Amino acid sequence: MIKKFISIIFLVGVLFSMSAFQTVNPADCEVEEALKVCKKNLSPFSFQDRKTVTFDYTDQSQTKEYDIQLYEGEEYRFVINRSYSPGVEIEVYNKPQEKNNRKLIYSSKTDTNKGEVLTFEPLTIPHLYIDVVIPGGVKDRAQGCVTVMVGYELVFID
Repeated sequence: MIKKFISIIFLVGVLFSMSAFQTVNPADCEVEEALKVCKKNLSPFSFQDRKTVTFDYTDQSQTKEYDIQLYEGEEYRFVINRSYSPGVEIEVYNKPQEKNNRKLIYSSKTDTNKGEVLTFEPLTIPHLYIDVVIPGGVKDRAQGCVTVMVGYELVFID
């Protein structure tokens, strides 16, 4: 009887802990699949960071910003998966939204790839600010998400 009780408690604990690691995303995003695609496009760079930005489409356009710190002596590759976010554009700046004189470093509008998975390798500066520009009035989808993965490669300076 006690063994059966302990077995049931153990099974419930395992099931509970497994559910804690599943990604439940209200944006109907396949986050794990998006990450796999990003990881595949990151090579030969080593993984540094990732972020999935979720949002609700509204009548008004909106911008969500994500900042990343970069280090001198490394080269970087950014992989951005926007498969689950129709109409979304990506802009990367050297300063946050509230600062004047921001410099546009990258824009998905001018990227010749124009695909759902974007990659770019910026020059190393202390911080980059990734703006996810969400259009207003998207009728066929209520929510969306964008996954950003950052990789680095050490560059040895003599």
